[in-house]
Formats: sequence, C-alpha cells, structure tokens
Amino acid sequence: MIIFKYLITGALPYVNFDLHFGHVVACLLRPDIYTRFLRLKNEDVISICGSDEYGTPSLVAAQKEGISPQELCDKYHKIQKNSIEKLNIKFDNFSRTTIPEHIKTVQDVYYILKQNNFIYRKEIEELYCKKCKRSLPDRYVRGTCPYCNYEKARGDQCESCGKILEPMQLKKATCIDCNEEPILRKSEHVFFELSKLNDELLEWVKENKHWPNNARSFALNWLKEGLKDKDISRDLPWGVPIPDAKGLVFYVWFDAPLGYLTFSKQIGKESWWKDSNTRIIHFIGKDNIAFHTISFPGVLKAHGKYNLPYQVSSCEFLNYEGGKFSKSEQHGFFLKNAVELYPADYWRYYISSIIPDSHDTSFEWKDFQEKINSDLNDTFGNLIHRTLTFTKRFFEGKIEKPELSEIDNEILNKVQEKTKKIEKLMYNIELKKALIEIINIARIGNQFITKEEPWKNEKRRQNVVYVSLSIAKTLSIILEPFDKNRFVRTFF
Repeated sequence: MIIFKYLITGALPYVNFDLHFGHVVACLLRPDIYTRFLRLKNEDVISICGSDEYGTPSLVAAQKEGISPQELCDKYHKIQKNSIEKLNIKFDNFSRTTIPEHIKTVQDVYYILKQNNFIYRKEIEELYCKKCKRSLPDRYVRGTCPYCNYEKARGDQCESCGKILEPMQLKKATCIDCNEEPILRKSEHVFFELSKLNDELLEWVKENKHWPNNARSFALNWLKEGLKDKDISRDLPWGVPIPDAKGLVFYVWFDAPLGYLTFSKQIGKESWWKDSNTRIIHFIGKDNIAFHTISFPGVLKAHGKYNLPYQVSSCEFLNYEGGKFSKSEQHGFFLKNAVELYPADYWRYYISSIIPDSHDTSFEWKDFQEKINSDLNDTFGNLIHRTLTFTKRFFEGKIEKPELSEIDNEILNKVQEKTKKIEKLMYNIELKKALIEIINIARIGNQFITKEEPWKNEKRRQNVVYVSLSIAKTLSIILEPFDKNRFVRTFF
C-alpha cells in the first residue's frame, strides 16, 4: 500500500489591496479545510501560500497610493496575513515573493531551463506610451477584450470572461495613466519555448481524469489549439531581475508559482517536489487555470527534476450581490472588514456553503443571514443546546451507555453511513457537498429528539440523550476542518 504525502498550495494573492471573498474561498479557505481534514486522518501533509508581490499589480497600486512598491507590499502583506489568521486559516508557511530566497529560486530555475534549451530571445513589437515615456505591459493598458468585448479588460486578463490576454490583443487600447492611445515599439524579450512541450502536456492532462471539469476542459482545449511560446520578460522596474537581460524582469506569472518551491524550501520540504509519493494539490480560482495546468507544469517539465501537480482544484467565480469581486476596482466585500464585523465561524461556514465548485455562485447578504440563523443557530445550535441541557438536567452531566434499542441503532448507523460518505467527499475535495451532509446529520439528531421527547418520556430518556450525545460528538469531530472555533470548541 502506497503512503502518500500531500503538499497543499493556495494560489498566491496579489498584495495590491485587501483580500476579497472570491480569492478567500477558492485559494485560502478550501486548502485550509482540506489540510485540516487530512490531519484528522493522520496523513502526512504540509500547506504553503504567500503574497505575490512583484509585477504590474503592485506597481499600479503603489502609484495610486503614492508610495513605493516595497512599501505597498509591506503594508498589504501585513494586512492580508492578519486577516487570514483572524479567519482561523493557517498555512505551514505563508511567505512572500520579495524575499532573497525566492529571487534565487527563480533565477536558478531560469538557468536550468536555459541549459535545457528552453530559453531564447526575440525582438517583438510592444505597446509604448509616448506621453508617459514607457512601455505598457499587462495592467498598464486597458481596452476591449477581443473575445467578449468587455470594454475594461486588462492587458493580462479579462475580468469578465477570464481569458488570458497580451496587451497587443486588446482593441481600443489606452494607457491607464493618461488615456492616450499607445504606439508600437520594437524591443528584445526573453521567451520560454513552451510549444516544445505541447504533446507531453496534452498526454499528461488527458491522464488526469480526476481533475475538475473546468480545469481539464480549459487545458485540453488550449493544448489542442497548440501552445505558443511565452514571453517571460517585462520591461519594468519592479520584479525578479533576469540575470543576463539588463533592464528586464521576469513576468510575474513566471516567478509567482515558483514561490511554491521557495516556500517549501523554507520549511525544509523541497524534497517533497521530487518524491514520487507526493501528491501536489493546487487550490485555485478559474482565472488561474491556465497558469496551473499549462504554464507552471511546463516550467516544471522543462526543468526535469520536479513532480507535476496531482490535482488542480479549481473553482468557478464567486460574485458579490450579482456583480464580480474585484481588488483592482475595489468592488465587493473584503476580509479585513468582515472579520471585524462578525466571528470567523460565521464567515467560514457561509462561504464554505456557497463554494462555486461547479458554477458561479454569489455572496448575498440575505442568504448569509438566513444560513447563519437557520443552519448554525437553529440546526447545529439547537441540537447541541438541547442535548447538553438534558444531560445536565437529568443526568448531572454524566451518562452511562444504556442497552440500545433497534431505533437507537438505526439512528447511529444512519449517522455512521453519512460520516463515511462525508469522508469520501472530503478526500475528493467536494467540500460543499460534505458540509451539506454534516448539516443533515444535525437534522437527524434534532428530528430524533423531537420525536422521542426525552423531556417527558422518562422510559426512553437515557437512550435518547446518549444517542444525541453520540451525534454531537461526531459533529464536533467532522466539523473541525470547517472551523475549530466556537461552534466546535464549545461542544465538548
């Protein structure tokens, strides 16, 4: 029997603003829930994440706030880390991409790719703003998406349809600072020869039939069209320097996923990336699929000494009251405010219950209120309150195991069956479905108490309270991955 190690990663959040719930549910809360579950099962597991600090998102945000990119990164890394901890999310290492160790990792990988003949240089045309006197990579340009005609698409990705873009693809492109139409200018850039890996990556993706449909379908469609080589350099003052290309830095989506390697090294677990018994599991949003199923695996394969991911657990979009969450537009509800407004267990429960695993879902304040009142208070809370109250009132807080009746065993067997189902769902990362089954266990307990009426049925009282305590104990264990805070800790 193979004993697996699990290396869990959450997609690195940009530090250009506070965290919104779209990123929290897809890339931070889900890996935390899954890691907690694996630890309950005594699996060998580590989880890593950190701040994505280089590239145009930080530059643009720093410019808006009138501070340096490093000051911006220091500010929001602290805010995000604090908010994550207040939501009771804990990674074995939550680090940063601006640390010296990461710069070394990125440059070392680059040299190996170059040694393996996957790097070359080419002169290309790029957008240039004559008024601002600078090139316009990624988020320095806005325009109309060529795929969905969204008029505020960024130069790196369309927030409306999620397509990965290059600035040159945008229609009616303008500079974000002066709104002037840019001109074309020739410049030499560094390319990763991703096209050489098309067939190998295609076969690899075909084998991964356990991936979510959106990740697998996206990757297969892209690979069947044929991969193009990737420009991995940017003409920017902020980024990991390309050591043999003066004035150029690495594209943030080349450097950021390599943070997984850096952060693993920091805790002495780099060897896990080379161990064939390690299952690397990425937790990402839909907008990160291209990078985690094609670009980053391509880099790993070209490097030749690291494992490719076993699972790419990708979500659809979580929207906000019918509109999209957006850090760059500062639209939606953000984590720092959330954890100051209500307890962590409220947020963990609610956003776990609306995980957009197979289709877009929406954060709705009315739904939040109803789920907290109905599920947490009326269902879980009512079962625990009644059970512990009866235990104290009728048995002074202690109860002996009675001779169980057929009805009692039927209830306990039903709970055990659901617990096995929950375990299977959790291993398969079907977290929302698992939470629904947990709620159903609490409902079974409430229905049992209501039907048996232990407050007046003295003959059945000991059995009913014992069975109810057994259900409550089961809930206290299987709810721990979703939150170890109040609605678990206060049970026993």
